[in-house]
Amino acid sequence: MNQSPNDLSGNATGPVVPAGHAGQLHLAAPAPTAPAGLPPAIPEFTGRDEALSRVTAALHPGSGSSTLVVSTLAGTAGVGKTALALHAAHHAVAAGWFPGGVLFINLQGYDEYRYVRTDIAVSVFLSALGVPDESFPSTFEGRLALYRAKLAELADRRGAALIVFDNASSTEQIRALLPGSPLHRVVVTSRHTLGDLPGSRIVDLGVLEPPEAAALIARTLRMRRPDDRRAEAEPEAVQDLTDLCGHLPLALVVVASILAGDPEQSVGELTAALRDRATRLEELTYGDRRSVTAAFALSYARLTPDEARTFRYLSLNPGQQVSVEAAAALTGRPVPAARKLLRALRDVHMIEHGRPRGWVRFHDLLRLFAERRREEEDDAASVQAAVDRLLAHYRDAAGDATERIVTAARLRKRDDTAEDWLDTERLNLRSALHLAERHGRPAMALPLAHNVSWFLRRQQDWHAGLEVCDMAVYFAGSVADGAQQALALYNKGDFLKHKQDFHEALPVFAEALDLYRGLGDRIGEARTLHSMGTVARRIGRYAEAEGRYAAALPLFRALEDHAATGHTLFNLGHTARNQGHREAAQGHYRSALDIYHRLGNSAGRARTLEHLGHLAAATDGPAAARRHWEQARSAYEEADLPQNAQEVAELLDGLGGQAGLGG
Repeated sequence: MNQSPNDLSGNATGPVVPAGHAGQLHLAAPAPTAPAGLPPAIPEFTGRDEALSRVTAALHPGSGSSTLVVSTLAGTAGVGKTALALHAAHHAVAAGWFPGGVLFINLQGYDEYRYVRTDIAVSVFLSALGVPDESFPSTFEGRLALYRAKLAELADRRGAALIVFDNASSTEQIRALLPGSPLHRVVVTSRHTLGDLPGSRIVDLGVLEPPEAAALIARTLRMRRPDDRRAEAEPEAVQDLTDLCGHLPLALVVVASILAGDPEQSVGELTAALRDRATRLEELTYGDRRSVTAAFALSYARLTPDEARTFRYLSLNPGQQVSVEAAAALTGRPVPAARKLLRALRDVHMIEHGRPRGWVRFHDLLRLFAERRREEEDDAASVQAAVDRLLAHYRDAAGDATERIVTAARLRKRDDTAEDWLDTERLNLRSALHLAERHGRPAMALPLAHNVSWFLRRQQDWHAGLEVCDMAVYFAGSVADGAQQALALYNKGDFLKHKQDFHEALPVFAEALDLYRGLGDRIGEARTLHSMGTVARRIGRYAEAEGRYAAALPLFRALEDHAATGHTLFNLGHTARNQGHREAAQGHYRSALDIYHRLGNSAGRARTLEHLGHLAAATDGPAAARRHWEQARSAYEEADLPQNAQEVAELLDGLGGQAGLGG
């Protein structure tokens, strides 16, 4: 056979009828012997039932396809593509589906030093098909023609053959080697998706499911040492270990090999060693041939400079997944260019699809690899510029989404796009605040913190929202801006108010009030006083509430904030009513009602009329209450608040035949 420096493994040979050259084939010779070039199956193979079923179905001779069937197993480095291909191939051979035999070649598609060119591969296959070296045609085209003729002869004389191209890096590496006869079957493994491969049926392989990952470790240990029961004795540690490996088969095989090589080491000890992110990739190495980092490095080396830079910078995003827009910000590229780069990284399985469409995410170990590459290859100034662009993106996008939601709410509508964006990005937005803290960017983070806490309040995510409020207070203190400090404290108090932690809210509002007064900010002062009145009222401290509302009222009037003036008068009426001050309550309600009339605020008018009805029912009698509630029902209907209108209608029904009594 022609020799080459490439490391070719698993190439079977068998006597096949010799031929002089492609243009003069001697096909009348004795029938060829089927090649049997399949490497052994991997005995530790575990799980993969669905993917195995798909590949097996495609290999079955009864699939009835009139065209060549090519099963392309695509996935990231170390995900177990070759193991699955060999398992399916051995099953098919044992079932007698390929009497023509098997051709197998490892194309080493991601190793620049051992990459198998197409001309070398065709020579390997000719030798496996029994063609002696001296009979090889002198040109590549001639050898390719002879290879196809031998496959056709094999199909005619013996039957279907299976051809396995392992570790292909591109369609061009194997396109010419596809057999012409649809009788044969082809299996390809690649870290690229190879969407342009003719006849290809793509089977995307992800990591193992957690139970499969644990089973792989247990199975490997028992095979190495039949009496090894460490996996069964430490199930929780095994689960932690598989999580730290990201359920990636290569990583799982490495840790199983480490454990098998050291029977005195517990699973828990190895798990503890892997918890350190700084050294985890180094720990995931066994011997000279099994290394997660080395496997990733081969894929990384095939990236273009722009793809590699994007891969590295994506690891700066603090959350679990990255949107196209965030990737554009990180790389400083337009969105279309960023989308193209992400597609290229997905095609080589350096990143994965996120949820929903338009987001991508890392495998945990690939993220660590990207971080390591970034630390080694990118200078601090470039990294800081990327972080600043990312923070600016999240700040502006969150502000835009919040504004759209508020605007839609004013129109009694819902902006689903903005709501969904905030919900999808909530972890990224929260994590971006920590990123800003680490990089000393408090001023950039403050508006983001305000919008995130507002959104989390609406979501009633109290724990996360309060953490964000505290971060906003910290950021405001860092920028030494009194107005920002007052706003951050007010927002925290408002969050606690909605959380109904009223006793905790009051002192926070008091701090904000002192700052607003010191700044001479009458708007902030009035708003804080009003909120303090509401909190005091909610915990039954009506006299205190009345004092806060009364202090806020002249400020709102001086500011000519008529809506806030109306709300404050309404709350003064509510507070007076709770204290049994009927005439004061009625006066405040009627003043509020007058303002709501002038503003055309149907909802405020309806609410005030409803409360006047309650006041009348307790003092003036049902007839007066009915007049107020009938007007309230109409106002609620005008405001398009049918549920409130129904509640008032039920109040009217409750009056029954008392309408003519009282005055």
